[in-house]
Amino acid sequence: MSYRIVGALALVVAAVPATAQERAGPPAPSAAAPDVLADQPLIPTEPGQQKRREPLRVRVGLGPQLVPGFPGNDALRLTPMISVARARGDTPFGFGAPDDGTTVALIRRGRTEFGPTVELQGRRRTDDIVPGLPAVSRTVELGGYAQTWTDDRLRWHGEVRKGLGGHEGWIGQFGVDYVRRDRDAWLFALGPRVVVTDTRYQRAWFGVSPEAAARTGLATYAPDGGVQSLGATGRAFYALTPRWGVQAQAVYARLIDDAARSPVIRRVNSQNQLSAGLALTYTFSIRR
Repeated sequence: MSYRIVGALALVVAAVPATAQERAGPPAPSAAAPDVLADQPLIPTEPGQQKRREPLRVRVGLGPQLVPGFPGNDALRLTPMISVARARGDTPFGFGAPDDGTTVALIRRGRTEFGPTVELQGRRRTDDIVPGLPAVSRTVELGGYAQTWTDDRLRWHGEVRKGLGGHEGWIGQFGVDYVRRDRDAWLFALGPRVVVTDTRYQRAWFGVSPEAAARTGLATYAPDGGVQSLGATGRAFYALTPRWGVQAQAVYARLIDDAARSPVIRRVNSQNQLSAGLALTYTFSIRR
């Protein structure tokens, strides 16, 4: 609907719809601001001794989640919920919202970062939602993101992506998260979202061409671009032990304006889009 992973792992995670991921953010107020995606400096030791790095900590999470398979879907699909985060030493793990794309921070200036983002949008088959609608193939969405923290509790995040294949449209996703945490002991985050899409995106998912109208009995409909949905997202984490923890997340979006007025959405009453997931996490260290 935020939202870190290097090399091949990034490609694996990007291939899972609505995958939960975590990225860099400010630590608890008592710690210095970390950069969890970059190696920490070497630690000085006694004179004449070889310098060493702090151990790399990795937290992985896996569990089930229910998500709409595509925009406007009236049924939820069961998919894996995967999360991966890493940090050096006792630096807290970074924060990422469940609707973030898979991102790589190329530029960092204090609390602000920029970089590319990728997301995979599910497909719609001709027999999904309203039989007779044209299929929309899976879409790889590529673009960029920017985020900044105005203090230790407010994260502002935005992504703009272009569909390659599939819907072939543009989508912009913007939001702010209020984050409370006690380092890695627990975390709670909640924030509003707005999604803006162009005409090509809207017509791929919510439009009804004359040919589709003849097959489905729906009225012809040609929506324009604009605000597609308003909603909110939340995430919670609690450490059961130093190694094991639980993570829960939810994303809610309500289709509005041209998307909500679509005969497709009105036929199946799928204006409200909800996803939720629960995962068990495990933390381990790598010394090198």
